[in-house]
Amino acid sequence: MSDESLWDHPSDEPVERHGEFTLTVVHPPFPGPDGVLGAHDEARARTFAEAFGTVHQVLDQQGTIPVTEFIDVDTRADLEVIRVGCWGGVTEINDPALISLSERFPIREQAEALADRHPDAVIVAAAEMDLPGADYGTWKIVHPDGARIFAAGFSGEEDWDVEGEVTAVLDAFGITPERAAAVGVDPAQPPRSFAWDALARLALKAVSPTDRRGLMASVFRVRHTEDAIVAMEDTWFER
Repeated sequence: MSDESLWDHPSDEPVERHGEFTLTVVHPPFPGPDGVLGAHDEARARTFAEAFGTVHQVLDQQGTIPVTEFIDVDTRADLEVIRVGCWGGVTEINDPALISLSERFPIREQAEALADRHPDAVIVAAAEMDLPGADYGTWKIVHPDGARIFAAGFSGEEDWDVEGEVTAVLDAFGITPERAAAVGVDPAQPPRSFAWDALARLALKAVSPTDRRGLMASVFRVRHTEDAIVAMEDTWFER
């Protein structure tokens, strides 16, 4: 069965929403915020893409681009494009299938699957989508000592899915209350107004440099899994 037969929308149909979606895996020894990341490894990037849980098959590799270059998601065909950077012990993937407005949480699913495969790694994942009225976001942070947090919901709304404790994550990454407060991270804030993105950036910066300027990443066109395609149909097009 081809991927075309799984999609309800044709490849040239414009998407009606916009979002950002990144999952990063940092292996020990953690380089820390002042470390130097290695050159991009294209072979490892393809291996990671082929094994990623939302991907059924890598169809072709479309070269490398600066990781700071934004990949536009304008049509349904663009939903089949992912980017993977492998820089020493740090691997980062951008995949539109990481965000879903269905009842599933692919950020959580993929982060937990990677944590099972790499129990000594830090995983930081974040995905957000601009929607009329209220933006949607979902985050997952995993520390190898066992501290984890997951959050998903619409900004300003009461009904959020949250698992884990912010203070446990701050402690695991050695983030002081002063450093957290400096970027607006307040554990007492309710989920609807909490600075989830800032928490994710703090966690990632604690174990790895976050300046990606000068780094390259591989671009792949993929066939996603059937579950991922169904979720993307519901997420990226008006229902």
